[in-house]
Amino acid sequence: MNQQKQIDAYIREVCSHIKRTDVHESIALELKGHLEEKIEQYQSEGMSEEQAVDQAIADMGSPVTLGKQLHYAHKPRMEWSILAILAGLISCGLLVMHGLGTAQSGNALLTSKLWGILAGTAAFTVMLFADYRKGKRYSTHLYAGTVLLMLATHALGTTMNGKPYLDLGFLTLDLLGIASIPLVIALAGMFADWDWKRQRTIWIAFAAFALPFLLLAGGSAPFSAVLFFAAFVLLVVLSPAQKRVALATVGLTVVFTIAFVALTIKPYQIERLHLGTPADPSGSGYTISQSLQVMHSASLFGSGSDATLPAIPALESDFVFTYVVHQYGLAAGTAILCLGIVLLLRLVRAARQVRRDTYGFMLMTGLMTLFFLPYFWSILMTVGLVPLISVNLPLISHGNAQVILYMGLFGLMLTIYRHKDVPTCQPQPK
Repeated sequence: MNQQKQIDAYIREVCSHIKRTDVHESIALELKGHLEEKIEQYQSEGMSEEQAVDQAIADMGSPVTLGKQLHYAHKPRMEWSILAILAGLISCGLLVMHGLGTAQSGNALLTSKLWGILAGTAAFTVMLFADYRKGKRYSTHLYAGTVLLMLATHALGTTMNGKPYLDLGFLTLDLLGIASIPLVIALAGMFADWDWKRQRTIWIAFAAFALPFLLLAGGSAPFSAVLFFAAFVLLVVLSPAQKRVALATVGLTVVFTIAFVALTIKPYQIERLHLGTPADPSGSGYTISQSLQVMHSASLFGSGSDATLPAIPALESDFVFTYVVHQYGLAAGTAILCLGIVLLLRLVRAARQVRRDTYGFMLMTGLMTLFFLPYFWSILMTVGLVPLISVNLPLISHGNAQVILYMGLFGLMLTIYRHKDVPTCQPQPK
C-alpha cells in the first residue's frame, strides 16, 4: 500500500506541472502503466517490491522535469496561418460591402457586416475553447433533433418564395439552408462509433442519408442537398468502414441520388446545368451571360467605381465574386481564389495531424466540406464552370447568419487542432 501511495504521489507531482488539466487523467494512466511494467520487470529480476518501485521511479526521472516536458508536449497549439487567412477573407468581405454600400445603400451593408463579424468573433471564441469531444455522445440526439425540425419545417413552416421556413414566432429561420451543418457534425460522431462490420450498417447509413436528403431537395434547398451529399460521401470514405463496405454505401447513395434527380428535375433546372456561355443569353441564361461579360471585360486592377456594371441580381450574395472582379480587378479575384486554395491546403495539413483521433479527423474534414464547397462553387459559378445555383461566397457575401456560422465552424476546426496532442482512447464499436 505504501508503494502504491508513493507511485500516486509521483504521478500527482508530475501532473501538477502540466497546466492543461484535461490531459491529466490520460497522462496519469500512461505513467502508471509504464511504472507497473518497470516494477514487474525489476521484481522478476529479484528486487523487492520497495526496491522495484524506487528504481522504476528513478528511471522515470525528476517529476518536475518530466512534468514540464509533458506540459510542453501537450500545450495547445494554434495554427496561426489559418487564423491569418481567415482574417484576410473577413477583411475582403468588409471591403466589398463598403464598395457595394457606397454604390447602392450608403453604409448599411458595411454596418451589417461589422455586426455579423462581431457576433461571429464571439461564436469563434466560444467554439475555440470548447471541448468538442464532449459533444460526441449526443451525436444521435443531434441528428434526430435536426431531422425532426426539418419535418416540422415542411409540415408547419412558413413558405416564402416556394421554400419552407421554420417559424419560431420571434424569428423565421431558414432551417433547411443550415441543416447540413448539424447533420454533418452528428454523422461524424455516429460514424466514428458504428460497427461497420455488420451488413445492416450499410442500410442504416443509407437511411441516415436518404431522409434528410429528400427533405432538403424537396424543400427548395438544392445547394444544401448537394452540400449534404458531398459531406456524407466524404464521411463514409473516411469512416472506420472497410473499403468494400464504404464503396457499397457510397454506391447505394450515388444511385439513389441520380435516380431522384432524374425523376424530379424540371426543364428550367436542366437549362441551368448548361456550362460556359448560355444558349439563351437574353432569357434563362441572362445572369450568367452578364457575369461572363464582366469577367471578359475586367482589367487587372479593376474598372473603378464610375464604371458601369451590368444589372446582375444578387450581386451582394450569389454573384459577389463578379462584383469583386469588376470593382477591384482580376488581381483581386485571383487573390480571393488563391486565399481559398492556400486555406484549404493548410487545413488539410492540420487535419492530417489529428488523424489518430477518428472522431476529430472526420469532424474536421466534414466541416471543411461545408466551407470549401460553397467557396469554390460560388467562384466557379460566376465564370460558367459549374451549374448556376443560389450559393453565397463564405465570409465575403452579405449575410450575418452565414458569417456567424462559418466563423463558429472555424473555431470548432481549430479547437480540434488544439487537441491534437491530447491522448485519446478510441471507444469500442457499438
